[in-house]
Amino acid sequence: MAEGGAKGGAVDQSAQPATAQRIVDAARSLMIERDLLEVSIADISERAGTNVALVSYYFGNREGLMIAIVEGDARRAAGHLDRLLAADMTPTAKMERHIRGMIEAYFDRPYLNRLLHKLLREASPQASAKVGASFVRPVTEARRAMIADGVARGEFRAVDADLVSFAIDGACAHLFSSEQSRRTVLGDGSLDHNLIDRYVVTVTDLIVGGLLAR
Repeated sequence: MAEGGAKGGAVDQSAQPATAQRIVDAARSLMIERDLLEVSIADISERAGTNVALVSYYFGNREGLMIAIVEGDARRAAGHLDRLLAADMTPTAKMERHIRGMIEAYFDRPYLNRLLHKLLREASPQASAKVGASFVRPVTEARRAMIADGVARGEFRAVDADLVSFAIDGACAHLFSSEQSRRTVLGDGSLDHNLIDRYVVTVTDLIVGGLLAR
C-alpha cells in the first residue's frame, strides 16, 4: 500500500506508512505513561511530531486509531501464540508459558485489557466485530487447541475450554484493573517485576492446577 489516507476507517496496519506508525506508537506511549485511555488527539499528534489532521487522514477518527493499536497488539500476540503452539513442549508447559505471556503483556501494555473491553462494549458494531476477530477469536482458538491436546494426552481433565478461556482472561487481567484496588488489597498500588512474578505463580497454580487430570 502506498502512503495514503483511510478516511472513514483505520488504515491497513500490515502496510502502514511510517507517519501512521508514529501516531500509533505515540498513542501507545501516552496511554502507558498516563495510565489513561482518553489521551487527547492533540497530545498524540504532538508526541508523534505530526498535525491533528493526519489522525483523521490515516485512521478516520479516534475509534479507528484505537482499533489500529489493538490490531498491532493482536498481530504481536498471534505471533507469540503461533510459536507457542508449534513448540516441542507439553500442553501443561504451553499453558504455563501462555499465562505468563498474558500477564507480562498486560504489565508492558497496561492499557490493553481496558482498551479491548472498551472497544468491544462501546465501539460501532463493525469495529467491535473487528476487535473480536483480530484478538479475541485467535486467543480463544489457541487455548482450545492447548486444552484439547492436554486432554488427549491425559494431562488435563475434560473441561469447557471456552469458559476456561474467560477465566484465564479475568485472572490474568484483574491485577491491572486499577491502582486503587491494588492499594486497598495489597497496601501498595504500584506494579513491579517482583509482584508480576508472584502473580504469575499464583494464577498459574490456580488455572493449571484446575486443569490437571486427577
